[in-house]
Amino acid sequence: MTLPMTRRLLLPLAALLVGGAAGCVDLKETPISGITSSFYSTPSGFEAAVNSMYTPARTHWPLERGSTMTVFGTDEFTNGADGSYKFFNTYSAQLNGDVDFLRDTWRDFYQGINTANTVIDAAATVNLPDAQKSLRVGEAKFLRALYFFTLVRTYGAIPLPLTPTTGVVTETTREPVAKVYEQIIKDCQDAIAALPDKAAQFGRADRPAAQYLLGEVYLTRAGGDGTQDPLPPSPDFALAAEQLQAVVDNPRFGLLAQYKDNFDIQNEGNKEVVWAIQFTNDPLTTGDGNKLHLYFTAAYDLEPGMLRDIANDRPFRRFKPTPWQLGYAGFPGIWDKTKDARYEQMYKVVWISNNPNNIPKDASGNPKYNVGDTAVYMPGVDYTAAQKAAVRYKIYGPSDYTDAMFPTLNKYLDPTRTSTNQEPGQRDLVLFRLDNAILMLAEAYWRDGRSDLAVPLINRVRERAAKPGMTAAMDITIADLDAGGINFILDERARELTGETTRWFDLKRTGKLIERVQLYNAEGKNNIKPFHLLRPIPNQEILLSNGSLTQNPGY
Repeated sequence: MTLPMTRRLLLPLAALLVGGAAGCVDLKETPISGITSSFYSTPSGFEAAVNSMYTPARTHWPLERGSTMTVFGTDEFTNGADGSYKFFNTYSAQLNGDVDFLRDTWRDFYQGINTANTVIDAAATVNLPDAQKSLRVGEAKFLRALYFFTLVRTYGAIPLPLTPTTGVVTETTREPVAKVYEQIIKDCQDAIAALPDKAAQFGRADRPAAQYLLGEVYLTRAGGDGTQDPLPPSPDFALAAEQLQAVVDNPRFGLLAQYKDNFDIQNEGNKEVVWAIQFTNDPLTTGDGNKLHLYFTAAYDLEPGMLRDIANDRPFRRFKPTPWQLGYAGFPGIWDKTKDARYEQMYKVVWISNNPNNIPKDASGNPKYNVGDTAVYMPGVDYTAAQKAAVRYKIYGPSDYTDAMFPTLNKYLDPTRTSTNQEPGQRDLVLFRLDNAILMLAEAYWRDGRSDLAVPLINRVRERAAKPGMTAAMDITIADLDAGGINFILDERARELTGETTRWFDLKRTGKLIERVQLYNAEGKNNIKPFHLLRPIPNQEILLSNGSLTQNPGY
């Protein structure tokens, strides 16, 4: 169902597809036409609206749009060979208010907010038990807070509608960032009070998810507009620590034995997950699915001895790790591979031959190797010509990496797809995970002058990542943290959270986006300017508002 173009900023819920559900339940969308606002005051209409609130999360972060807006233009990833949105990485003039990703982000999240407003409004009259209504309003306030939080970090001052939009709106007001944060915090606090410790259905909002979100909100608000380094003291750091400590202390959660266990598709819903967006292998209910498996993958299928298969995924080669991250072109890299297992556990660097028809031959005309043998290897160091000639397979050292061939982030690979070209994946997308809560808690304590509390938390994450026998060697001291400061924290976050749709916001809230792009992202360094700390307001929204919305400076 396509929404018609109308002169409105916040599309009314009656125009939405409702009937989708959260969690691992039926997410099939049912078009509803000819309905009035009274429908949402019926039990079935109310529950349909509740389920529909989750839709914007599924149409943003797990798709190219959400990853492009958070992975590109950072120190972690630069642009690969393909794709039409490289300007998010290069910060060129093509990054403007006409970009569909920016328009659709605005519209989808405001639709989600409008749906949440409808649920909150309808709860007053719907004929359901008070406990159920309170629970659903808690979900609505959690999601409204999440959507406002994403919008304010992206665009700055934004409209702040708190009641349902039921007609055409042609004028609106961009509310100050401080006011938006006040509302986000209030919504989170209300959600914490209303939600249970564990949702009845995995994937629905619960109290720890709201605590996690509020902790990140406080940590982000303390960062101001993203231009200050170092950040000034703020009571928000202690407030962030209070909320994140509650998540870290919750006995429901714990770090898995190995870092790589988080990305085992057979181990979803594990004890490290605080909140995740759910998908299934049913094409009727999973919609576009989780497509992140497409974007971090190198063009292995063009290599000798290889053809595209399900296990290695479909390579869209959008996001290429930067030299800073991998450690070449003069950069030492962010992992100490002698003791830290994370690089080896998150990057695919070996491809096994699966195509007998294009295996290279030796001087005698015999295949150099067989199907099932190594075809391509990226050892992370450069080989000499003699060393390359001494092995049967193809070597890619760092100086050989191209925009199409580079180590592949394996966190999103989806071997459960049924065909080589299938784009929708069924892997859940974890937005809130315990390791990130621990690292944010450590950052909050360090910012609050309590390094003695921060260091054990960082060591907890680092020790889990240790190679056998290297646990003690992974530990840091207070002196290490205080000397490295926020740059050490950001490096550790990159080691733990590479490619997990957090980086652009992390760099912005710590006042480090411009500095680290200029240092570590060769494609973006020459164009990035202070005005890029905000994205442009969609031009179409400005037009439809009769000019009551104004564009951010610089665009």
